[in-house]
Parts: sequence; C-alpha cells; structure tokens
Amino acid sequence: MPMTPSWVRRNHFTAWSGYFCALVGFATLAMTLTAAGTGHTGYAMIGGVLFVLTLVYGLTLISTTVHRDHLDHHATPNLLADKWDQTPRALRRRAMLRAVRPQRARIRP
Repeated sequence: MPMTPSWVRRNHFTAWSGYFCALVGFATLAMTLTAAGTGHTGYAMIGGVLFVLTLVYGLTLISTTVHRDHLDHHATPNLLADKWDQTPRALRRRAMLRAVRPQRARIRP
C-alpha cells in the first residue's frame, strides 16, 4: 500500500480539527451565554475568550488549507472521502495517449 501523501494527511487533520473546533465553539458559546445570563461575569469573559480563540483558529486553519489545495489543484478537506487520485486518468491509461495523425487537405473540385 502506498504511503499517504502529505496533502491528504494535512486535509484529514484540518477536517478533524475544524470539526472539533465547531464542537468546542458551540459548547463555549452555550457556557458563555449561560454564565452571562446568571451574572457570573468572570466565567462569561473566560468562555467568550475561548469561543473567539476557537473560532479564529478553526477558520484560519480551514481557510489556509483550502487556499493551499486550490493552488495545488487538490481536493478540499473532507471527512467522507478517504481516497485520492494520484495521477490523472489519461496518464494511468497509456493506451489512450496516441499520436494524432495529420489529415491531408482534400481539394474539392
């Protein structure tokens, strides 16, 4: 089995990190709103800072990886696709790559 390319490993890391950042973000948002609603301002500030840091980290990680993948013409981060295409289809099938013969121009009377 061939080694997994580095860009696929980077995409898997980014996809899982984005997933966990979303989970932590929703949890800290709920905790922050609950703390602010009950009058615990210290906990609300801590939760708000954690929410913002999680949101910034997740968005930065995903946007830079997607930008890099667009430049390198790779697939974007995805948790559902574990396969990648190593070479284009035309290069895998050498039989498809044949020289095109030039046709002679026919002169019509």
